[in-house]
Amino acid sequence: MLFDKNATILFQGDSITDAEKFRDDEGLGFGYARMCIRTLEALYPDYALTCHNRGISGNRVVDLEARWQEDCEALRPDLTSIYIGINDTWHHYGTGFCGGVSHEAFEKSYRNILERTRKLGSKIVMVEPYAFHHDAFKEEYRVDLMPKIQIIRALAREYADAYLPLDGIMNAAAVTYGAEALSADGVHPTPLGHRIIAKNWLRVVGALD
Repeated sequence: MLFDKNATILFQGDSITDAEKFRDDEGLGFGYARMCIRTLEALYPDYALTCHNRGISGNRVVDLEARWQEDCEALRPDLTSIYIGINDTWHHYGTGFCGGVSHEAFEKSYRNILERTRKLGSKIVMVEPYAFHHDAFKEEYRVDLMPKIQIIRALAREYADAYLPLDGIMNAAAVTYGAEALSADGVHPTPLGHRIIAKNWLRVVGALD
């Protein structure tokens, strides 16, 4: 497994990780991060894990980079999960309020985050963004998204201890369940979508067979 007893585990990202944690007294949100944390606690009750959800809705990789000292380095995680990238495309097309991020800036900021995390001695899990065709996320947006996914995959080969190829996983699941059962807007997961993410995350870190 990618964690030992007394480990600190950090979930980082955007709204998919955040999952309305402002409404949760425990600050874990109501998505895949909570599902992963509760499963880890149930499966490894003697491990005394410390888990944090520091996802923030609307974040792009540059936003993550700007708060990395406070929301990663200061926490000294033993395992850091990074799920970022959809807003770097989505905001480019006017859906968001901050503007998109060029491929060059995306790679530079993401690499900086990974370098800083590696210096902490933290294991790294990288999760690629996914999207389904929807009125809110049009198919042509993939012209910008797919190069970013390829950048993430290349960086994962350099830095990651585990990788979750979520775009492929979720689109494969859509064949069985239908895309609308996994996401109401092509981006944000339904409870079923979050369960699929959580199950695969737990597998890649070695917590599930």
